[in-house]
Amino acid sequence: MYSVEEVRKNYKRFPDAKIEKIARNESKGLRKEILTVLKDEIIRRQLNRSLISWVDSETQSFTGLERQNLIRKIQNQRCVKCSEKRKLYGFETHTVKSFLIGMSTSRNEQILCKPCGKQEKLNAIVMTFFAGWWSAKGFLLTPFTIFKDVINFLFIEKISDRILNGFVDDVTGSFRRYGTDDNVIYRLIKWKNKSDDN
Repeated sequence: MYSVEEVRKNYKRFPDAKIEKIARNESKGLRKEILTVLKDEIIRRQLNRSLISWVDSETQSFTGLERQNLIRKIQNQRCVKCSEKRKLYGFETHTVKSFLIGMSTSRNEQILCKPCGKQEKLNAIVMTFFAGWWSAKGFLLTPFTIFKDVINFLFIEKISDRILNGFVDDVTGSFRRYGTDDNVIYRLIKWKNKSDDN
């Protein structure tokens, strides 16, 4: 781990574009004392002051009652798939697709109502069952993947809790900048489901 002074020296050598990139993309993972160095460097270089607001919004995480209320609010949105007003859960699906000379695996997280989420899991299991066996690696991985997804049906609440908390962490900055009204939450859920679906 680098000392604050070492980081300060490195930041002074970085071009403006690198400092902007750190502020926009990497600030969430920085230690508090390093965030101060980053903000000082933005001010010293007279870069766009909105970068400081960006860093602040990305690093001001939701905790305690505020986090619980936000997760409850997320769970009470309309499902982005069927548009029904049901409790939302975080679902995780895995697929294996094999070809004679290779295979691909994918893991997706989506926030959906229970019927839509279960349907997505079943679709992934069926896809893996029919398309997963056609290579040596796929032949070995397919039964494990199907078994794991079937067993995960027993742990929907636990998996959902992990996914919803991860979602809040991932989009903290967006919530801080744009608020937590229903339209913002719905759009962010839709964006998350589409980005994980690809």
